[in-house]
Amino acid sequence: MVDFSAFGSNCSGNIADYCELARLEGSSEESYRGTQVRVIYPKLLQMEGTYKVSGKWSGIQIVWIKFENMIYIFKTILRNFARRPLTNLINLFGLAVSFTLVIILSVYCYSELTTDKFHNNGKRVYMYRRSVGEIYSPGILKETIDKNVPGVESTIRITGTWEAPVFQAENREPIKSDLMFADEDFFKFFTYKVIQGDAESALKEPLTIAITETLAKKLFGPENAIGKIIKLNNNTELTVLAIIKEPKANSCLKFSAIASISTQKIVQGQDGEYTDWGWMDFQTFLLLNKETNYKETEKAILSIVPEDFKKNYENAKLIPLEDIYFSKFMLYGNDYLVFGDKKKVLLLVLSAALVLIIALVNFINITSSQWLGRIKQTGIMKILGAKQSTILLNLLSESFIFFLAALLIAIYLASSANLFIMKYTGIHFSRELTYSPAFILISLVSILFLSLIFTIIQALRISSSKAIDNLNNTINSGKINFSFNTILITIQFVIAIVLIAFTTLVQKQVRFGSNNLGFNQENIIGIKLTPQLNQKSDVLKKLLLERSSIRELSFTNYYPGKVISQWGVEMEIDGEKKQLDFDTFNADATFIKMMGLQLVTGRFYSDDLATDKEKILVNETFCHKYNITNPLSKGFTMGKRTYEIVGVVKDSHFKPVSQPINPMVIRNEQNASHCLVNLQTASFSSLSEVIQDIKATASELSPSFPVEVSFFNQAVENMYESELRFRRTFSLFAGCAIVICCLGILAMSLFACQKRIKEIGIRKINGSKVLEVMLMLNKDVIKLVAVAFLIATPTSWYVMHKWLLNYAYRTELSWWIFVLSGLLALVIALLTVSWQSWRAATRNPVEALRYE
Repeated sequence: MVDFSAFGSNCSGNIADYCELARLEGSSEESYRGTQVRVIYPKLLQMEGTYKVSGKWSGIQIVWIKFENMIYIFKTILRNFARRPLTNLINLFGLAVSFTLVIILSVYCYSELTTDKFHNNGKRVYMYRRSVGEIYSPGILKETIDKNVPGVESTIRITGTWEAPVFQAENREPIKSDLMFADEDFFKFFTYKVIQGDAESALKEPLTIAITETLAKKLFGPENAIGKIIKLNNNTELTVLAIIKEPKANSCLKFSAIASISTQKIVQGQDGEYTDWGWMDFQTFLLLNKETNYKETEKAILSIVPEDFKKNYENAKLIPLEDIYFSKFMLYGNDYLVFGDKKKVLLLVLSAALVLIIALVNFINITSSQWLGRIKQTGIMKILGAKQSTILLNLLSESFIFFLAALLIAIYLASSANLFIMKYTGIHFSRELTYSPAFILISLVSILFLSLIFTIIQALRISSSKAIDNLNNTINSGKINFSFNTILITIQFVIAIVLIAFTTLVQKQVRFGSNNLGFNQENIIGIKLTPQLNQKSDVLKKLLLERSSIRELSFTNYYPGKVISQWGVEMEIDGEKKQLDFDTFNADATFIKMMGLQLVTGRFYSDDLATDKEKILVNETFCHKYNITNPLSKGFTMGKRTYEIVGVVKDSHFKPVSQPINPMVIRNEQNASHCLVNLQTASFSSLSEVIQDIKATASELSPSFPVEVSFFNQAVENMYESELRFRRTFSLFAGCAIVICCLGILAMSLFACQKRIKEIGIRKINGSKVLEVMLMLNKDVIKLVAVAFLIATPTSWYVMHKWLLNYAYRTELSWWIFVLSGLLALVIALLTVSWQSWRAATRNPVEALRYE
């Protein structure tokens, strides 16, 4: 028989007040004199049988029924969840959202960090980097290495096309795709699954091609593509000899079709491209023997470079294939080689960790507040025979199941939001990886660790305390608990302020990069020139200039985001021959005017002067880098042409501002890739009609090829696509962090208001106004935000300063960014807690005094 009077003198009252049997959870219940008595499970308490309560409650029986412990735990969780649905939902939502972000980022980072690790010979493959930031090398380098450098098993060249190729199968619509050219040993270097045919044969013979499975379906549908003929740009027939699997997402190479170098010579080869050491059109890859030291190979290659060019190869290196994706050089405008930014990946990992920390802080604060209400329940369980280990296991199991539920919700959210995340941020999420045994095992171990590490302290304190202390609710950490929770909430605010500040800076840097380029980008439309438009460029110009909506028109092979050539030439400076490296593109005289390039010295070349056909303009960096004090009339020879400098223009960012401005040469030559159309500003009311008219006119002149028309300023924004995606991704993470932080503050304000209900009632009876009560409840939040701001400001300044160092040209780290971040955090926090404060302040004081 259990005598509850032994629990203390206060137990003579209502037994439910102190035994809290309603919280001991059971499936059966009975009512006696208005008191509810629930059934408890013996497996949990390690007891079974029938017990009677003595005294005036005699006749009440507590019946122990043996059920599985897990069933009990599940029911306990459900009942505890139902008792405080709002705070528990906040807790579960915060964990689920943070787990979702962690899952997405984990899968993405795993894919990024394992880029190109699937190639069988990847450990022996290296790319030759001629100098810092310059990955293009001359075509003659391959043959020279093959003949003179020992320890090299094979060498290949890779190059792309200067314009997007158009493929067309017989009786099919033309399809624009991408095309890469490579030497015949390409598939010894890189591992791609061949579905049909012989891929190596496709790179041995001229006018043969290997295409991906996706492109084959677009061109031929369900038909077998092997042996079929496709037309390239409506004038070159290529025979399909192989179908390969689409290149994996985590690879630095992106292509849909690949043809031989001998095909490249037929399609777009030029004199000197394979014999001139100054003609940089290729990426050169080496497959070294297993015993070869690549450092020795670097020295051997330098020794075979002609003396006239050796100075430009002094910093040449062999880059391991697995390091190419995250190498420091930027593969700007390259359509088949892509790059990543390891620092951005690590920043996203850090931001995901910060979001998780905020959610875990919420979990600690909410669960610690809720467990204070379960102290008496634990005391009853101990009196009835429950062991400390049993109670401890029960509490830890509850926490694990809570984390497990959040994980399952997160996996569902991550899968459901996959398309949105990929479109908005560019982050590729592989659903297959989330169902792999390794992912499941790591996830379970992780949540087991988290549930253990963030539950064990409170669980030990409750389970190891004396039963009498539990029943009298004397397990009280008082100021310690308050201080600990205060510190955790302050950490949340610090993280929120840092994320807001960093997001603001990223936005500021992106705007700086796209608005301070040094050339005009407004009111300009670009037409991608197809082979047919190139042949009829004079007709196109005449037809378009007849429109009153068009101010001027230019032909150039520069377009934001597209490849800019790199040349290496000899030039006599102050009586000494020097090797010069520079970026270069073609543009007519109208381009100079349309872009608003500013002249420093000399003159612009003219389309009206026949003698200006081989005149060139150079930028300021060209003169400064090579110490040319009087550049006018100086020149150089490339191939069969001799170029002469007639003017110097101010530096402009024709590449992203993350890269330094290179020496630039603008040539007055005819071949072009784009037609730029400058529109009259006044005609923008009918902009859509103007664009349609331009496209229709171009399409009439190019019936065999699809015509692309795009805004020049949009192309500039696309040039910063990686920055824009990073900004969106970071903004998404920052937003989630702030929402979770606000929900945590809301939950804590609920607990705080509940604890002070009677105090609020007494204050209102004594004349306190609603505003005074709200100020009393909100002042702690203001103090926390102020402390968090003082901590977050130097922290965020340091992080942002380091991040800006990645940019050659960067925005200022303005003071208002920090002030704005602090004010936003304060406003968001006050809006969050003021709702609950207002409810508590406007409550009827009589009801407040009746509380509990």
